Amino acid sequence: MAIKADQARLQNSEFGYFDIWKTAIEERTGVQISADRERVLGSLLNRRMIELDLLDVDEYLTQALDVTRGAEEWSGLVDSLLVKETSFFRHAPSFDYVAQWVKETVTAPDFAGPLWLWSLGCSTGEEAYSLAITVDRAMRGLGCEAGFGIIGTDISNQAISQARRGIYRGAKMNALDKPTRAAYFDQVGKQLWRIKADLRRRVCFLTSNILADKSPLIGRKMHLIYCQNMLIYFRRWKRRELVNQLTDHLDSRGCLILGLGELANWTPEGLSRVAPRVVQAYTKVETVEQGEAL
Repeated sequence: MAIKADQARLQNSEFGYFDIWKTAIEERTGVQISADRERVLGSLLNRRMIELDLLDVDEYLTQALDVTRGAEEWSGLVDSLLVKETSFFRHAPSFDYVAQWVKETVTAPDFAGPLWLWSLGCSTGEEAYSLAITVDRAMRGLGCEAGFGIIGTDISNQAISQARRGIYRGAKMNALDKPTRAAYFDQVGKQLWRIKADLRRRVCFLTSNILADKSPLIGRKMHLIYCQNMLIYFRRWKRRELVNQLTDHLDSRGCLILGLGELANWTPEGLSRVAPRVVQAYTKVETVEQGEAL
């Protein structure tokens, strides 16, 4: 069944191809294809068929979903569909809370260090670097050595490549005051700024799909997981499943920070809501062993 790419009606139930794409994306990424994304996805598929000079929808579907041959094509489609806008210190109250949390954590009598943080769904790196700046400032304010590491993960290869470079245009710097720019950035061109090398060394970026749960993070317990504005892309039942999964990655007294409203009124088992209402943060609580007196 050959169909001209520029005339393809992927949403047409007669063919069913659009539903196959939606199902494949949701199964591989967990991301819900909303009505807005349906339009974007349809345009992307048609455009790629034209660019690849393919006339048969079935041929393109087979190529792109093939695990080996379609890896690059699949990655490009996911990048185009899922990369989200981000900025430095997005939602300032959450970073203010992180700063206070760092001070309380590293001054605890039994804290051995180093401090490990995970920026989940980090996109092009602004969030992970904002965490690094926040932790560095807090530790310097305490007069202690900055013993910490941050891992940033995202499903997009393109976004992770940009995050590793750590270079941002002037428009991205508008939210940063001059002292912050001077302390943590080098100007490397006209309207181009790069995170200083000593801070970049503290942040490791990895391409990772949280659904696969096969990243190097599996063997490491995190002191803080920062996952803002990522869960909104998932169905509600999947959000709860992912939060339970993230809870398992936390240190015994670790902290999880999410975007406001992402869990509605549900409090995950094993976590306790903390912080002011303007921040959605949870700390891990010790569970009572079964059979032990309450």
